[in-house]
Amino acid sequence: MLDVDSHKKYGEILEEAGELLDSYVIPIFCLDKFERPEMEGTGFFLEHNLRIYFITASHVIDVIQSTNSRFVIAMNTEMFSLPLSGSKRTVNTEDEVADSQFDLAAIPVSPKFDYYEQCLKLAIPLNKTTLSKSFLKVDMQILQGFPSSKNKTAKCLDNNTKHFSGGLWTYSFNFSDNCDYPSFNKIKGSHYPIHWPKKVQGQKIQGKEIQPQGQIGVHPRGCSGGPYWFIPDKSKINEFYLAGVFIEYYEQYEIAFVTKIEHVIELVEQFDA
Repeated sequence: MLDVDSHKKYGEILEEAGELLDSYVIPIFCLDKFERPEMEGTGFFLEHNLRIYFITASHVIDVIQSTNSRFVIAMNTEMFSLPLSGSKRTVNTEDEVADSQFDLAAIPVSPKFDYYEQCLKLAIPLNKTTLSKSFLKVDMQILQGFPSSKNKTAKCLDNNTKHFSGGLWTYSFNFSDNCDYPSFNKIKGSHYPIHWPKKVQGQKIQGKEIQPQGQIGVHPRGCSGGPYWFIPDKSKINEFYLAGVFIEYYEQYEIAFVTKIEHVIELVEQFDA
């Protein structure tokens, strides 16, 4: 009974933490030939040196560009295009597509952008990241994103207002032990390997349904580029820190990877170079 109670309590804390973090998480869409949005990824705004950047996975941009679609995001269900001009990405030098190592993209948001003030309100400040911080323990590791399987256009798009009411999911994980980094073209110290079992502690925090603990986890397609958070002490959920960007999931090996926030900052600092 103790295990059941502890899992239930953890789920309640996870839900509460997710509600604190959900405003930072932004869905990304590509448009089909009928200009209907299809969920493609996740991202977030980051503030650095008084500038705002939209952060996501580099491969998400590849997918959208391959369809000749505009890069569309939604804030408070309202969709709009975000210009990709001036963006910086980690790419393979041979073909200029997303690399498999860091897989990061940063898109500058101009103060002249119509939605700049809204973006600014949702931007994560640098002091809410794990940069230059260390913790004796991390009680909770949280990924948030918009899984494609739970965000079908037919159900989420209001054809009258053209607003998209998506379902944001919050997942909780642990580090993957004994990760063979080179096998996945990853670097120890640059990534967090996380154990993604077939059963995960995940739940929907926007909408009516909550996924019961221990059920089959929702596939993370659509969550690429999502923020990965650390909560060092689960009794102090207001003390949350952005640790990195979710980039890749290997279902066969039950492992996923997060690129550490340090590499996000390195990419963003190229704008000042």
